[in-house]
Amino acid sequence: MKILLNNIKYFLKNNVLYLKNIYFCKIFIPKFLIISIKDNFLIIKNLKKENCILNTFTSNLKNLILGIKNLWIKKLEISGIGYKFILKKNFLIGFIGYSNPIQIIIPSYIKININKNNIIILSVYKDKLGVFAEKLTKIKKYDPYKKKGIFFLDKCFIKKSSKKKQ
Repeated sequence: MKILLNNIKYFLKNNVLYLKNIYFCKIFIPKFLIISIKDNFLIIKNLKKENCILNTFTSNLKNLILGIKNLWIKKLEISGIGYKFILKKNFLIGFIGYSNPIQIIIPSYIKININKNNIIILSVYKDKLGVFAEKLTKIKKYDPYKKKGIFFLDKCFIKKSSKKKQ
């Protein structure tokens, strides 16, 4: 499998591939994959017959190459009376209706911007970004009937119809 590396600086050492364009990232290479670099092409060969790990590795690598140029973005919205989040160093502190505030450690590869009711999460790693965003939404799941909770902006919720006679 070949992957084109345009305008990307790369460095391969001890089964770790380092990539840099605007942003920097690294990816660990499984033991049974062989990677060689020729003429700005990254050539990946599989020692085993199973292609499942090769395919996931290449999709993760392609996502990293796209993430190096433009960061991946997830947008969350907070709705509820008194619900808010505050950034302190590498902690995200949430006041979301529980008796004590919730503290979440922000990993080094994730950047967070907070507006009034919106949380914008940025990262080079698409898979780790999705896991972190899901972790935030599971803290207080969105209830469409009460209109409270944390949810993705691009997600729509379906309400069931009431069974009142008209």
